[in-house]
Order: sequence, then structure tokens, then C-alpha cells
Amino acid sequence: MATVLPIVLPIFGLIALGVIGGRSKFFPERAVDGLNNFVLYVAVPALLFRTIVRSAPLETLNFDVAYAYYLGSFALLGAAMVFGRGVFGLRGGEQASFAMGCMFANTSLLGIPLVFAAFGEAGLVPLMVIITFHSLVFATLFFVLHDLDQTGAIGWTATLRMIGRMIVTNPVIIAIAAGLVWSALRLGMPGFVAVIIDMLAEATIPTALFALGAVLAGFKVAGNVNHAFTMAAVKLVIHPLIVFALARYVFTLTELEVAVVTITAALPGGLMVFLIAQSYGVYVARAASSLVIGTAGGLLTLSALLAWFT
Repeated sequence: MATVLPIVLPIFGLIALGVIGGRSKFFPERAVDGLNNFVLYVAVPALLFRTIVRSAPLETLNFDVAYAYYLGSFALLGAAMVFGRGVFGLRGGEQASFAMGCMFANTSLLGIPLVFAAFGEAGLVPLMVIITFHSLVFATLFFVLHDLDQTGAIGWTATLRMIGRMIVTNPVIIAIAAGLVWSALRLGMPGFVAVIIDMLAEATIPTALFALGAVLAGFKVAGNVNHAFTMAAVKLVIHPLIVFALARYVFTLTELEVAVVTITAALPGGLMVFLIAQSYGVYVARAASSLVIGTAGGLLTLSALLAWFT
């Protein structure tokens, strides 16, 4: 734990500062949205682009990382759907939101800073294999599940347009694609461009974590707390256990890849869980509560995992 605390405490300390800031008059909703957009559209893409250009990952990419993560996630998705229906009596959109809360990770605002702080740029390479289509695949899936229950709420045509728009506008996909092309062509960068990218990349950790806390400041624990606690517990404990078993015993992964894929699965739920629930007006309070509970609980579970892997 002596090596873990210097990583974990600053990370969750910055989240706590974000919560304080988000509840103060200095960071109204518009300011939080602007900070969040800076992280997702500027800082994170700069960090990913720099990582790819520096590490030339085309020679080392291991897609078993994605197989282990996504196979485990889809297995949990199916089990959570069954559990939500059988135990809590959930149907339709509620069932879909419950399942999403059990397996959708906060890879951008928390995952990238945490993995980068713990493993450096070497850890971001396997993480990129996971996050390239993470939001695209799972957000699309849950929009479709909600539409099946609530036909016409968004509509199939609009859903297809949304998929196309997410592909061409997703900053993570754009940054990774640009980095791979740049790396493959072995293009150099003028010194001042490299300095700008370095400055933006170095801003990722503090701004992402502060932004996460500021966003969470707008949520509160409400609704059926049993559902929220169950989602958070499954996300923090069951999801990483399933993915770890696949990564360790089924697929051929290095120790670093096993650590990154397991920690990614152990991340608390992502904001998309709340946003999709809110867009349909279904399961909103319980989705928000699970994010608050999961992020708080992640301090303990992620600390334990980092201690185990480091």
C-alpha cells in the first residue's frame, strides 16, 4: 500500500476538490460543461495521440486485451439483465439501465488518468485497445435496448444517425486513428507542436479528475438505494473478477495487460449510464446514485487492485 497510496490519494483528492468546486458558486453548470469538454475533446486526445506516436503500438497491439474485456463485459451484461428481471422485477428500460450500471466503466475521466498515473504510457497502449469503441459499442447497445422498450423515443433512424455521428466525431477514435496514421508514416513533429501536445497531455490527469468530481457534485443518492448499491458492487467487484479470469486463464496477455484490463473493468460506472437513463426518463435517480456510490467505493477497490498488481 505504500506504493499505491501516492497514486490513489491524489487521484481521489482531485475528485473531491472537483466535488467541492462543483458545489460552489465558482463552477456553475456551464463552467463544468466547458471543463468537461476541454478534457474529452482536447486533453485526452492529445495524451492518446502522443502515446501512440511515442510507442509505435502497431507492432505490439494485442487484441486479446479487447477479447478478454468485451467477452467478460457482455457475459456480465446478460447476467445482469437476468438478475435485474428475476430479483428486482425490472422490465424494459429499467432492466437495460440496471445492466448498464453493472458493466459500463468510466474509462475517460477516471480510467485514463488512473492507468497513466499507475503504469505510464505503457499502460495506455492496452487501454486504447479497449476504449477505442467502448462508448460507441455500449452506448449504441443501450440506446437500442431502450428503443425496443419505448418505440419511437429516439427511433431506429435516429439511432443509426447517432452511430455514424459518434464514429466520425468521437474524439478518442479520431485521436487514436490520427496517431496510428502518424506513427505508421513516421512523420516528425516540429518542436513547438510537440511542446503544445506535451502541455495538453500533461493537463489531462488534473483536469479530468477535477471535472469528474464537479460533474458528480450535481448528483445525489436517491431513489431505490438497494438497486444503486447492487449496481455499484457488481461493477466494482464482479466485473473485474470475470475479466481477470478471462485475461489470466483464457487469453494470452502479459502481466501489464492483465493488470490494465482488470483495473479498467474495476472502474466505477461512467456518466453515460446516467445520460442514457435521463434521455429516456427511466431509472434516473438510481443510475445517478450508483455513480456516486461506485466512485466512493472505487477508492477502496481500486486501491486493493493496484496494491495487488504493483
